[in-house]
Amino acid sequence: MSNKVSQKLSHTIQRGRIFYTNFRLNGSKKFVRLSLNTDSLKQAQLVMSKMAPYIPLVQSGAMSVDEFKAKLNGLKDLTKQDLDTFLLRHLEDNYEEVERLPKLGTLTKQYFGGSIDREATKNDATGYARATIDNIHSGSDFGLAALKHSLRHKGINPEGLPDEMSDVVSQIDMSLAMKHQAYEAFYSDDFLKYRQILGSLKEQVKSLSDRAPSQNHAPQVQSPSSAVKLSEAWKMYVADKGQKWRRSVASENQRFYDVLFLVVGDIPVDSVTKQHIREALKIAENLPTRTRSPYSSMTLAECVAYDVPEEDLISSEHVHKHLKIWRSLFKTYLVDQKDILTKSPIEGVSYEVKSNRSGNYTLSELSRIKKCLFDLPDGDYRKWYFLTLIYTGARRGEIAQIRKHHLRKDDETGRWYIFIDGGKTEHARRQVPIHKSIEVGLLTYVESLKDSAPVFSNLPNYTSITYDWIRLLRVLDIPDYNEFGLKRRVHSLRHTFISNAIASVGNSSLVQFVVGHSRTQSLGITARYTHVPPLKDLIVVVDAN
Repeated sequence: MSNKVSQKLSHTIQRGRIFYTNFRLNGSKKFVRLSLNTDSLKQAQLVMSKMAPYIPLVQSGAMSVDEFKAKLNGLKDLTKQDLDTFLLRHLEDNYEEVERLPKLGTLTKQYFGGSIDREATKNDATGYARATIDNIHSGSDFGLAALKHSLRHKGINPEGLPDEMSDVVSQIDMSLAMKHQAYEAFYSDDFLKYRQILGSLKEQVKSLSDRAPSQNHAPQVQSPSSAVKLSEAWKMYVADKGQKWRRSVASENQRFYDVLFLVVGDIPVDSVTKQHIREALKIAENLPTRTRSPYSSMTLAECVAYDVPEEDLISSEHVHKHLKIWRSLFKTYLVDQKDILTKSPIEGVSYEVKSNRSGNYTLSELSRIKKCLFDLPDGDYRKWYFLTLIYTGARRGEIAQIRKHHLRKDDETGRWYIFIDGGKTEHARRQVPIHKSIEVGLLTYVESLKDSAPVFSNLPNYTSITYDWIRLLRVLDIPDYNEFGLKRRVHSLRHTFISNAIASVGNSSLVQFVVGHSRTQSLGITARYTHVPPLKDLIVVVDAN
């Protein structure tokens, strides 16, 4: 059987002729390979166009593989009404069975010509009640597994609403225990206790029936929604509201809408749920700033599938703008103005805006980080990759791309340096001296490599690197935010390097040559050098860290 990755369809593989999903979970060697149940490239493209937005969520852990599988299999999202209906049916069944107990003697004699063994039935009921109660107290997951199986059988994805599902399982288990206790009481001739249990079961059914919509337990065919579809609603909204938008605002709002449309598709607006909105926000969080290269030339779907460096992600404020325009569409327009909806799916959904500025690591924190990294074995990619970032102030992508021949020795000073060949700007092409603290170790690390070989060939993707860094900070008990509320991640190493260098060297121009920033008067930087300074002048910047 041949396994080949499709060259025309990302995140897929063919086994034989059948297409499968094919993507790796962050921080893991495990691949998610689920059958698309088709050998048609066109059909596979159609399926993956719907599933692609969810892949980054699975990779980051925001969506479980089971949830992804459920969406792939076409299961509908679980709702509170689904759970209420399921619970009501079980409560009614238990109540009706207990209510029939006084008639069982007559029915047994009529149909089987005998009588009930009261003692055996009582003992069995006692055992069943005890087993059910033990399951409740021990936290057994048997009831939850049974509930999930039943929901899947009904075409419902059981991976949503975990708290509500646990509550339903608890209520079903307690009702089941009470049913067995009713059997025990009835066949112990304790009719008072029997009637008390019967009354309690009846009250539970009535309480749930009063708040749940009337349900016919026979399978029903859901009639198609008559509400307008999302694309039509957006056209109406733009026609009414977009007349006063500037061109830049209109373009931005269209991009915000495109993200939502990519996630939910062109469905009736009354079918859009809070879960859809939350998933769309997760997608927005992982998008790059699309005015930058290479993202400006990429489609939205390509941006969603792209492994975006942390420093290129949009700000939380920009993510919140997505939610703001969606709220305007659903709440202000479709609910308040047009009466097309009675309730907005945005209601109750919020998004916290945080500062997008990166914080620095303190000298104490940086010292602990360095010690931890130096203690790692050479085979652990984190050691020399993160140490190189710390001691050079370079961008993650720049260090990820260096090859052995980029490590060179300066004849004048005898000092080794990294030649960074190209990057985000014209100023990114530069020489960066290698700090003495890592010189011997780094040169030993690359000694056996060919000149053209990447220095860091075993790097995982950007997101996995970020998670590995976060785990390292957790081990060292270093908080995500500094005391000024600024977030620290891998890119903060660059900010820390620059801040320390400027404070120690006092010559911003030299610092900018080392880190690859543009040299401009507008930033208050003295343009002392009209040419690239020699390496000996740059050493002081690196040695300051």
